[in-house]
Amino acid sequence: MERKKFFIGVFVLTGLVLGSLFTNAVYKDYLEYGGQMDSLVLSGKGLYISGSSLLPYILFKRGKQYGILFLIGFILKPVVLLYGGLFCLSFFLGSILSLQVMNLGIAGLLIVILSLFPHYICYGGSMYLLYQRNVRDEKKEEITFDTGHSFLKKFSIHLELILLVLGCFLESYVNPGILNMFSHLIK
Repeated sequence: MERKKFFIGVFVLTGLVLGSLFTNAVYKDYLEYGGQMDSLVLSGKGLYISGSSLLPYILFKRGKQYGILFLIGFILKPVVLLYGGLFCLSFFLGSILSLQVMNLGIAGLLIVILSLFPHYICYGGSMYLLYQRNVRDEKKEEITFDTGHSFLKKFSIHLELILLVLGCFLESYVNPGILNMFSHLIK
């Protein structure tokens, strides 16, 4: 188990560092050829407005992402899903962190952290249940006699979808309010 945690940490740190290095290298070229910083970062210009038009977009976007992860979890081994997903997420997080810190300093770091709260708690729970179900199904092939039926085994997909929809509501209505309050504080 310790080996697994070590590799998870290595993949996350490698993704953060490579994402930051990639962004720093591309950022210089982008600005040299006439690019503007406002098109790259969250500057708070009416971006943190919640509304009913945001919810269908987020439901579609997160539903599509969940569906892709659901299929990948069945096609590939769950370990490949875990390590590949962690690397990709940390790469993009490193890239976004780098851009925000270059533009806004410590306020940019706080904006990125606040942009992940509270909806990513629900998304993380949904992905954890998806991962656990895939690991359990993989082990079920080895063990033919399964006598216990827990609540989690029976309703795992239902709980994943409930957490996904709850996360979409939080991302549509609560998170923009938090970011809007923070943007007023730093002005």
